[in-house]
Amino acid sequence: MYPLTYHSLFYLKAQEENRMSNENFEIGRWGNEWQKFTTENYPAETSELMVADLWNELALQIDREAWAMWELLRKQYAKENPRPTTFMEIVKWENTRGFYVDHEVMEQVVLKLRA
Repeated sequence: MYPLTYHSLFYLKAQEENRMSNENFEIGRWGNEWQKFTTENYPAETSELMVADLWNELALQIDREAWAMWELLRKQYAKENPRPTTFMEIVKWENTRGFYVDHEVMEQVVLKLRA
């Protein structure tokens, strides 16, 4: 159990307010991944963002940026690597494209601290 300090009280209050205000937002896949990454790796910054009321706003912004990059990278991959014609090659191509695009979005947009 963690000791109850002034900082942890603010964190708990911010978490409760964040939970209640989450009902008004539709944070998508990438925003949720960013929140998970930030919570696990930067707990102090997470509580500061919650107290400053930027937690959901940043997650929504990151979600929008990530989806835009996702679309762009999918198109670029398809342009540079033409889609094959046989079923098994298409499956392999789709999987490779998905892994590549998801990895790039995570590395370039999601897995970064923003404050």
